[in-house]
Amino acid sequence: MLTGADLGAAIESARKKKNVTKKKLADDFGVAAPSVQGWVKFGRIKKSKLMDLITYFSDVVPPAHWGLEGWGAPSGDSSSENAQTISVEGLPAPLAQKIKSYRNLVDVPRYDVEGSMGPGSEPPDINMVVEHMSLDANWVRQNLTYTKLENLKLISGRGDSMAPTIRSGDAVLVDAGVTTVEDDAIYFFLMRGKLQIKRIQRGLDGLTIISDNGQYPPIEVPGDREADITVLAQIIYWWTGRSF
Repeated sequence: MLTGADLGAAIESARKKKNVTKKKLADDFGVAAPSVQGWVKFGRIKKSKLMDLITYFSDVVPPAHWGLEGWGAPSGDSSSENAQTISVEGLPAPLAQKIKSYRNLVDVPRYDVEGSMGPGSEPPDINMVVEHMSLDANWVRQNLTYTKLENLKLISGRGDSMAPTIRSGDAVLVDAGVTTVEDDAIYFFLMRGKLQIKRIQRGLDGLTIISDNGQYPPIEVPGDREADITVLAQIIYWWTGRSF
């Protein structure tokens, strides 16, 4: 791991590759501009911010840019059994733990579960993982909003009530860490014993369940009936190339 002036030079180089100003960098990290000047001139940066900085620039420079050799899996092999590790000897314990837990790939389980975009579907007797999808960790961190990586799951959408937003058969990425309706969003939920994928909006007194397909009328759920809906996850991405 680089230190001192070498670390400062690496920060400045990454800043230029990402094409961000020192002011923008300071704003993004919630620090004063002189702090960034200290980063790039002397490599003076709090260890608590160093891993965040590495993540921030991960789209333009590899971990080796920071002197982290042996990062991730060898070329052509992403299996954890063959993954190399970074030497964290001498680093502060919090930073060392962050580095050891950082991943190049996020392995997301896909379940044999369909969320109905129509009248609803019966929950399966067993939630069975049928495959895994490996997603680039940098892409996940830069493009998705989620509670924890461990909460990301894949299911399938079935039906036409959410068309053209989500189409029947689309792979749907959900965040199982979201179990309440706090924001207007698309949710995977259980209602009257049926699994559903719909848009839910919160009103002054209750919820409105909305299908993006105008052929399906909205469903009003008064506040005293909200317990009839069990939110299982929030939909955060689906494979039609658009995020929500």
